[in-house]
Amino acid sequence: MNKNQAIINSILCLLEAHRAISSNPNHNESDVKSLRYLIAQSIRQYDIPVQNRHISVEAKKSWEELTSKNIEDFHYRDLVVCDKLSKTFSYRAYVGASKEGKERTLRKGETFHFRDMFHEEHTIPVSLILKELTGIENPQAASVEQCLNGMHICVLLKKEDRRIPRTQSRTLSFEDNVEKVYGKAEITLFQPKE
Repeated sequence: MNKNQAIINSILCLLEAHRAISSNPNHNESDVKSLRYLIAQSIRQYDIPVQNRHISVEAKKSWEELTSKNIEDFHYRDLVVCDKLSKTFSYRAYVGASKEGKERTLRKGETFHFRDMFHEEHTIPVSLILKELTGIENPQAASVEQCLNGMHICVLLKKEDRRIPRTQSRTLSFEDNVEKVYGKAEITLFQPKE
């Protein structure tokens, strides 16, 4: 069994528990919230199909200036080694949800945590995927997989991420979200040549 199959199976179990508890008129609301939290965390662990992974033009440019490694291999707290720099590189490092980053510089051979400069943004919010999953009448592995395979991730610079509004106006349409959210924030996604 691969990782995604295991995640689908765990989500099916959590959805069954969610349905059983939330359909009980005397249910404890904190139990429902806990299950929704667990489902959302499981959604975040799912390996999104490669065709649904995107990168902004600015993030791609910065990454290629810094390292020869594949950005797909790095996430969150992974250390990135600056093996390509020919001059110092300045950037704003962000901690947690802070809006104001701190100016930092890097030199060849130095490292930084991926999350200090880059952010993996769910273009379609996890909250909408969660809502779609909990709304499936009779969840089966195929319907859960179809829902999860509709997710899109975009790697942005943290400074780009800070320009976009949170998720209230988003839909389940990747194209709509790119146009209405990223477009307004003047974020352009890299389009590979065919």
